[in-house]
Amino acid sequence: MHARDVMTKDVVTVGPETTVGEIAALLVRHRIGAVPVVSSDDRRLLGLVSQTDLVHRSETGTEKRRKWWLEAFADPDAKAREYVRSHGHKAQDVMTRMVISVSESATLAEVADALDTHRIRQVPVVMDGRLAGMISRADLVRALAEVSIAAPAARPDSGALQKAVWDQIKAQPWLQTSYVNMAVKDGVVELWGAVDSDDQRRALRILVEGVPGVKRVEGDVGLMPKVLYT
Repeated sequence: MHARDVMTKDVVTVGPETTVGEIAALLVRHRIGAVPVVSSDDRRLLGLVSQTDLVHRSETGTEKRRKWWLEAFADPDAKAREYVRSHGHKAQDVMTRMVISVSESATLAEVADALDTHRIRQVPVVMDGRLAGMISRADLVRALAEVSIAAPAARPDSGALQKAVWDQIKAQPWLQTSYVNMAVKDGVVELWGAVDSDDQRRALRILVEGVPGVKRVEGDVGLMPKVLYT
C-alpha cells in the first residue's frame, strides 16, 4: 500500500494570511493537531501550523521566559524568532516552514519511518509540491484494521513446512540458530533449545507463527546462561 491509498484527502487548510485566532478555532473545531498552510491559487504547500506552534503565546501568558542568567547569553536572533512565534498574528508568522512531507507514491513503511524519525504525528502528502492529503498515525492504524485477511492456503506437508520455518529462522541476523531445534507435525511447530534473551525468544515465536502453514507453536525455548568473567 502507498500513501495515496490511506491519506485523508479532505484536508482542512489555511492561507498565509489566516489569523492565529482563526487557526486555533479550526484546530479545536475539527479536533486536529495541525493545519497545512497553502497558497490560494495552486495549493502549494508553504508550511504547517501545529498545536505546538501555538503553545507559547502572549495572549495566554505562556510565552517562553528564560532565567535571567541565561537571558544574558541568549542568541539575539533566537530571541527574535521566539518573539515572532509568541506575538505573530498570521499563519505566515508562526508556521513551521521546513515541513517534512512524503510523496503520493511513498510506501506505508516509508511513511511510518518518517513519522518515527522526526517524532511527528502527521505528515503532508504532496504531488509536485502541491498538497494532496495528510497521513497521521491514526491513518496507519486504520489501514491495519482494514487489511483483508486472505483465506488460508493449503497447509504444506511437515517436511516442506519445517524447511520453510528453518529458512525464515536462518535469515534473521539477531538469532544464533545453532542452539535452536524444532519438530513439525500437522502444522504444529515444537521449539526447544536456548536463545540469548527474552526479546529474542518472543521474536522467535512471532516469526514462526507468521510462517504460512503454521497452525500453532509449542515447546519451551530457554535462555542461554550468562557467563561472568573475572
